[in-house]
Parts: sequence; C-alpha cells; structure tokens
Amino acid sequence: MNVRFPLLLTLFAVALGSAACQEDDPKPLATAPFALTPAANCDVIRGHVLDVAVETIVQNRYGANFWRMGVDFANDGTAAPGTDEKTGPDDFTTTNVQEAGVDELDFVKTDGSFIYTTRDNALIIVKSWPVDDLQEVARVPLTSQTNGWAWAQGLFLHEDRVITLTNVGHYDTPESAYTYGTQIAIFDVSDRSQPLRLATHFIEGWTADARMIDGKVYLVSNAELHLPYYTWDYTWASYPGVPDAGYIEDESQRLATMAAARPYFRALLNDATQGIDTLSIFPKSGTVDAQGVMHQAPLFACTDVYLPPNKASLGLLTISHLRLDEPDFIHHTGLLASGWTVYASQQNLYVAMSSRWWWWGWGNTNLESHIHKFHLNGPGNKPVYAASGHVEGWLLNQFAMSEFGGHLRVATTNNNWEWNEATNESDVTGGSQVTILQDQQGELTQVGFLGGLAPGEQIFAVRMVGNRGFMVTFRQTDPLFTIDLANPHQPKLLGELKINGFSSYIHMMGEDHLLTIGQDADDDGRVIGVHLQIFDVSDMRNPTRTHQELLSTGSWSSWSEAMWDHHAFTYHQGKGILAVPVNIYNWDGNSGENFSGLVVYRANTQGFTPLGRVNHANLVTYAACMQRFGEWGCDPDWGYDWWTTVRRSIFMDDYLFSLSDVGIKINDLLNPAVEHAFLVF
Repeated sequence: MNVRFPLLLTLFAVALGSAACQEDDPKPLATAPFALTPAANCDVIRGHVLDVAVETIVQNRYGANFWRMGVDFANDGTAAPGTDEKTGPDDFTTTNVQEAGVDELDFVKTDGSFIYTTRDNALIIVKSWPVDDLQEVARVPLTSQTNGWAWAQGLFLHEDRVITLTNVGHYDTPESAYTYGTQIAIFDVSDRSQPLRLATHFIEGWTADARMIDGKVYLVSNAELHLPYYTWDYTWASYPGVPDAGYIEDESQRLATMAAARPYFRALLNDATQGIDTLSIFPKSGTVDAQGVMHQAPLFACTDVYLPPNKASLGLLTISHLRLDEPDFIHHTGLLASGWTVYASQQNLYVAMSSRWWWWGWGNTNLESHIHKFHLNGPGNKPVYAASGHVEGWLLNQFAMSEFGGHLRVATTNNNWEWNEATNESDVTGGSQVTILQDQQGELTQVGFLGGLAPGEQIFAVRMVGNRGFMVTFRQTDPLFTIDLANPHQPKLLGELKINGFSSYIHMMGEDHLLTIGQDADDDGRVIGVHLQIFDVSDMRNPTRTHQELLSTGSWSSWSEAMWDHHAFTYHQGKGILAVPVNIYNWDGNSGENFSGLVVYRANTQGFTPLGRVNHANLVTYAACMQRFGEWGCDPDWGYDWWTTVRRSIFMDDYLFSLSDVGIKINDLLNPAVEHAFLVF
C-alpha cells in the first residue's frame, strides 16, 4: 500500500484549526511547562505525531469548534558599494527596519550606486548613479521551472552578495519533488552586469519572514508533515461502533464520545503508518550542484527536532541559517509547532503564533500566543533553540515584540465579550496589555504585566524603544498610551491621549516626537482617509498631538501600503523629508480626485509642508502602448494609467527614486514635479 502521499494545504488549515483544542483537559494553561525538548529518537517523534493526528481527528469529528479554522491553545504546554572607487551618492536611505543592525526582508535594496529588486521571477539590477545613467544592467531568472509558479518574497544585500527568497510551486519539472517551498539563491554581484549564481537551496515550507545580521541570514518557514492523505477520511467516515461525525451539543456527552474514540483512531493510525520511515514525514530540503542536479534529503535528523510538552499542531517550524560568505552552507533547526510573526534583536530571534491568528474574533476565553526564542550566537552563529513561553492575547505584528535589557516586552489584545442577561447587553473584559518575559531556564516567564487598557478596542499600532512604550488602540476613538518600561517588573501607564481615528505605524522622530500614519475617523469611528500625525511625547504623562495632515476625504477615501508595511515608509531624519505611497479615491460621480502614487512632505517638529507628488501613470501608458499591447494599447480610453501603484521610495542625495511594479522614476527630492529620468521594467 502506498501511504506516502503529501499532506496538502488543506491539512495545514485543518491541523492549525483543531490540533491543539483540548477543551476536555481541565488543567489550566498557566500551569503547563513551555520549554521544548529535543526528540530522543525517531520513535518519540512518531508517537508525538500520531497523538496530535488523533486529536486533530476527534476534535474535527466531534469538537465544539467543528468546521472552525483556528488554533486553541487552551492546554498547550548602510552598505558600501561593491567597487573600489567611490561612485555612489554621499547619502542614501536603506530599508526601514525595526532594530538597528538587523536587516529585514524586502523586495528592494540599494547600495547607492545600484538598485536591486525582485520582479516577475527575476533579480533585476539597475544602475542608479549618476542619475543620468539610469539603466537596467542585469536581469537573472530566479527559478527554472517551466510548469509551475514562483513568487519572489524579497532579497538581502551584503557587500558583493545578494540572496533572494522565492516561494515556488512545482508540477512536473526537475524540481517536482517539491510541491511547494522556498527557493534560496545566492549571487556574487561583484560585476553588476553579470551576476554569478553561487548556490541554490530549496526548503519545503512557506516563508514567514527573514532577518540578516552581519551577512548571516535567518529564514523562518512553516511546513506540513507528510502523512497518509487518507488519514483524514477518519474525520468523516462511518465506522462500526463509533458515533458518526457531527457536532454534539451536550458537553459531557461530547467529552465522553471523544475519550472513547481516541483509542480507536489511535489504533487505526498506528496500523496505517506501520513501515513508514519517520524521516520521510519531514519536509524535504535540496541543493543544486554545479551540474544542475538536485540532491534531496529530509530537513532534519530526528534528534534535531524539538517537541512541545503537549499536543500542539502538525505544523513544523524551521529556522534556517545561511551565510553569504559561505554560499553552500545551510543549517536547520526544527520545532513541531507553527509561527508566523517574527522579531529579532542582534542577539536573539523570536517566533510567535497566536491562536486564531488570522481572524479577530470575540468571546474566545483562550486568546493566547506562544513565543519561541532562539539564540543567534551559538557555535558558528547558528540559531540555537533557547526557550518558549506564552502570553494572553494576540499579537498585531512584529512591533508587538521588543527585546531590551534581557527582557522581551510583548503587547497583545485580549478582549472577551460575554452577554449579560441582566442588562441585556454585552460586557467586555480584558483589553490590551504589555507582558514582560524573561528567559528562566528555558521558559519565557512573566515577570511584569500592565493590563486592562481600552477594553473593547484592539491594538492598531505599537512601538517600544528603550525604556518607553507607545500603543494605539481603536474602536471609535484613538487612544495613544504612553508607557514606562524602565522597571521590567512594574511597567506603568503614564499618559493617554484620545483623538479620532487611529495610527497603524509609529516611527520615532528623534527622542521626543512620534511620526505616524493611519486613518482619520469621525466621531462615530467611521474612517475617512489617510492621515499623518506628529505627537510630542517629551512629557510622557501628557502626550499631545501637535500636527495632523489629512491626505484626503470623500466618498471612497484613501489607503496607503505604509499603513501596514513599514518598508513603504521612508523618512530621512536629517533632511526632515517623508515619502509614502497613497491611493486616493475621492469621486462623487461627476468630479473629484483619483490618484495613485507617492506623496512627499517636509516633516519635522514644526509640522508638515507638502513638497509634491509622483505617479507612474505615464510609465504604465508607455509600457502598454510601446512595449506590450501594440497600437491599440495607446488609446487613452483604455485607462492604462490606472494600472500603477508606487510601492517604495529611496532618497539619494537630493534625488527621489520611486519604484512601482512598472518601473522607476527619479525626481527632484525637494521639488518632485521635476523629473530627471525614468525606467520601465
């Protein structure tokens, strides 16, 4: 019998959906140990996987969360150019990152002399300096498959090396052993016109995020385990003496049915998996040699995998370590867990997974997040698993975590809604909070806590820098909370400012001011358009909003990628210049404004001064008319100028570079109406 069918994407959703739902176990989560342990041998892993698979089956077959997707953890234990002669600008911006010295994955990088970007399954290198010589100098395919798909996640640049990360799916190509995965390619770009591929690696699993520190790349990915596909028929099929699948309303009957069914399905799974090599259920890795031959192997040995103390999920979290100075080197650390939110300091990397992490629901009393810590200073700078822990509530994004002084600060939202029969209204408890954790013998233990902030609202933005924290929540108004984090055992709420709207990204403007982007709103909480704000936090007990710039109001309002991706937010502190992409839809049926492009402001403690806008509409028309669709594409009635969204910007000396999926423009930084050059990809 052939039982080595790959577990498809459906399993990933199902496994995350119910694998850890242990509602019949009365033991409270707070008493469960969280430290993971390395597997002693393959039999231990096999037993753990079967236990989790059984729990997945019975929870989906009879569970209270029948057909519900999610995780319930209720019982779960500035680079220099690569040339000798200085040929670049004196000053240029790089990727906007959370922590100094920790580069983040993005699809655009620059060394001033050249711009490197990933687009259409290719690495594109553009000569960017001097501006009059703007030109594409190289375009290298990232993957070779002809029957599949590829989606470049981004790249890193370090001296004369570039590393690209690409999510790929293969069908009947030479790489067909990988149904899906992450391709890693390392290039020598000493000669920018002829990039030399030094190594190609494959990892089975979706890229969550990555960081680079001193030329060392740490990639976080999530994969499924290869189990017999028909295993999941056990969830629905009928068996003699076993109650049919379906929701059981009576709680005691449901728990009793699940308890009786577990041994039955454990025996079925045990028989079905007899003879399967445990290593074969792991995701695969691969390396392409000089002759283009793929060499495949399991990602791990059994003893390289860490296990949680209790039943978790059937996902496998991988931390992959690569070195740009050793292209053939790759090392993996695995956990039988899942995680999608990534944060790193220069010393440690953290991966978090929130229960029901893709859906903000209310009324779940087990809103929790698990966090795993890895040291980045192990032998050979390899990541070494260090500790695990949990916090109540859900994380918004990477900015919800911040390491300082040997402690991890975590901001979460933990709202619980319950219906009050007496008042015939819903009561809310919880709110948002900051939990401070310390690594104590392999467990991230809570040592400080500040809670009860704005019950009924959720976090929209957070920034923790040094001894200070700033949090924005929103439901109808926008409270900005200022928090004293100097004593990790006693974090204190210092100030609160309530205004309409919200901020979704907070950027430090010097020591005593915040520069934010988000949405303004009316008194009823209805958002009305993108706005920029400046807050004075020199007096933490009395934060004030000193300036607001509303980009648009109207029937369709506006949005900006910089609201949810800080890499699209470009601010030069010294020059006091801000550039963000924005899409404005303000049309009453007869007149109004429709704009998609880059807005540029002088932004400092004195306020906002508009400098101008840049859009790529003419690049789209040029591409449609001259390059792609022929004569009929030149008809302006086709409206190709709508096919553009500027996504990134770079400042080089007094020039503004804007990048879209269509091309690059160079404009004057202080007068963006002046265009110097353009390039269509």
